[in-house]
Amino acid sequence: MGRRVRALGPILALVVVAAGGCTDAPTQSEAAWEPVPLPGPGRVVTLTGTPEGLLVGRYDEDARERASLHELRADGSSGQVEMDTLWEWAGREAELSSVASGPTGTVALGGHRAGAHGNVRWTVWSGDRRRVVEQPQPFETFGGWDAGGLTGVAISRPGPMILGSRVSASKQGLDVAVWQPRGERWVMAPRPGSTLRATADRQPSPGAVAALPDGYLAVGWVTELEPSIRDVAVAWTARSPGGPWREIGLPAEGAGIARAGAVACAADHCVVAGRRDDDVMVWRVPLTDGAPGEASTATTVATGALRTQSPTLAVVAGRVDTAAYGEGETTRVVRLAAEPGATHLPGRLVAMAAEPSGAVVLATTDGSGTSRAWRSTR
Repeated sequence: MGRRVRALGPILALVVVAAGGCTDAPTQSEAAWEPVPLPGPGRVVTLTGTPEGLLVGRYDEDARERASLHELRADGSSGQVEMDTLWEWAGREAELSSVASGPTGTVALGGHRAGAHGNVRWTVWSGDRRRVVEQPQPFETFGGWDAGGLTGVAISRPGPMILGSRVSASKQGLDVAVWQPRGERWVMAPRPGSTLRATADRQPSPGAVAALPDGYLAVGWVTELEPSIRDVAVAWTARSPGGPWREIGLPAEGAGIARAGAVACAADHCVVAGRRDDDVMVWRVPLTDGAPGEASTATTVATGALRTQSPTLAVVAGRVDTAAYGEGETTRVVRLAAEPGATHLPGRLVAMAAEPSGAVVLATTDGSGTSRAWRSTR
């Protein structure tokens, strides 16, 4: 098993978020969030920060091509990113699940669940913030019958990568898997690292991935099978998609279930959100010369909040680290500043990202599929 790093660093402020019902406007810290219109038709499914603004991914079930991307620029103007769709079935039906934009381009990942077995047919668009072209992939690209799932995409100077999972060659479970482009095809990195592989006594699972200046930080958890079953929250980092991948422990002492499900990085640190049993937790991972250090002791942002096995989580690292989690038709947002404050926003959490100014934009959707968005004002 990979070595878990001893927890160091200051303990972040403790924040407890009280439960609240769904309302039509923020119920706490109203001055901290304001409604903001986002471009495009359909419901919002992804938000991605860029140096020039914000990429808004939407899904319109009434459109011939349901996925769309629009850019909301820092000056308030907006424009549509052309999506050249080539795969008439999956491409036109796909819902975007992850969009990344970085120094080597823009990549959008989407999928459509259909067929006799209800498998997701994944597809990828690549290009820039003006135009992305679909790269239809064979069914076997992302695992075929051995597929586990795809978690997200990240772009760093070494290039784009997709994080997911697939059945291990040893058939001992699911490996964490990494794909990178080779021409128009995405290929699985041949040696992603022993810490990403399933063994007889450990099962790694991916939760999310973010780009570092010269590498990547993926987060998730390892299910330890001996001497007793428990989930341990971890991060993995590498300079290139092919590894080697180093494992970093995310401390959650005494937890039976500790999982990391969201990550975002700023210039000098990354923020990871996840769960510790029934609590929402946040870890801080410092960066030195672009490389992750040891994770600090977790901050509890909500006690006894998790009521599902797969909670919706989002996090933004930046001027004010921000974490959000959804519970039913309410989204709770915690800004981890010197004087943390909590806000309840109406609707189910969809996505969150930071604009160039440092302002955080968060999108929610209600039971009818109507999206709303909010921007932090301080």
